Amino acid sequence: MIYRISCDRWGRFFTVPCSVVDDYIKLSDGEFIKVLLCILCSNSNTADTELLAAQAGVSEQTAHDAVIYWAGRGVISAESENGTPIKNTEAAVKAQTEGKAASAPVSTAEAIDPGRNTSAVRALVKYSPRELAEIAEKNQDIKMLINDIQKTLCRTINATETAGLVNLYEYYGFSAASILMIAEYCHQLGKDRFAYIETVARSWFERGIVEYTDIEAEIIRQSKIRSYQNKAAKVLGLESKPSKRQREYIDKWNEMGFSTQMLAIAYEKCMDSKNKLSFGYIDGILRNWAGKSIMSPEQVADDDKRFSQSVVKKYGGDKNRETSYDLDEWEQFAMNYNPNSRGGKE
Repeated sequence: MIYRISCDRWGRFFTVPCSVVDDYIKLSDGEFIKVLLCILCSNSNTADTELLAAQAGVSEQTAHDAVIYWAGRGVISAESENGTPIKNTEAAVKAQTEGKAASAPVSTAEAIDPGRNTSAVRALVKYSPRELAEIAEKNQDIKMLINDIQKTLCRTINATETAGLVNLYEYYGFSAASILMIAEYCHQLGKDRFAYIETVARSWFERGIVEYTDIEAEIIRQSKIRSYQNKAAKVLGLESKPSKRQREYIDKWNEMGFSTQMLAIAYEKCMDSKNKLSFGYIDGILRNWAGKSIMSPEQVADDDKRFSQSVVKKYGGDKNRETSYDLDEWEQFAMNYNPNSRGGKE
């Protein structure tokens, strides 16, 4: 159906930049466009987000995000009241791409559940296969990215996945090389679902990890963490993948600076004393060593020697002397002793 339109009877006019229609109208949130129209219609060179929200029928936070979004796209220029320029923010991007749904931060790739919030990890913009083909044809970076990712994943990606690539490239500002590196990283983890790849990218975006060098550094960091976890699990005799609680212990010991060799020594002491694996007991040993700056096997041996000498000196070397306390209880007390606490224990 073709309609004949006449604008003669309308009142005053205001100008809308062509880029709004040419580049953004299909991709942008409808409420953001409403706020922009209110801004362009105003005769003032200031924008009160409270008034904009009332006029556009949106929340003030949405009005605020819309101002930042359009300023980031170069459609308008904006600065705060003190003259400080404003930049595109995570809130503005998330409001557009996720329908303003908040997502929980993810510290590591292993913590991501690709089955959770599946609607949030897909681009809201819908493209037809023909439109995606046109985008790839016009943008050589996206065209090469699609081809390279299909080689990495050893399969053909569908239209939804291709739209996700466009989303990461256009909205989140990842370069084609960065997206490919994230995909290769996930593939090495055995996680080839595109929902997982996109969720990893989004979680890193939220932490400011967008540039290629930053992504490379994060992958190296995560790889070192996984390597330590795997070695620790082997040292501790775990036959299955560590549980979430066990990983928390292992990551804590890693952050404390203990090598897996030190974990092995602590494990042996735990088995000698408890005859079973106890992460809490090992943690007590390691915290005791950390408090005395004992970080090497040689330092452990020296500390054990000093302890033995102190026992011999105190009891005159009489190993058969009966004591009025349980040595295991004393050892546990010593590991958890905190002189700064009122009760002597943490």
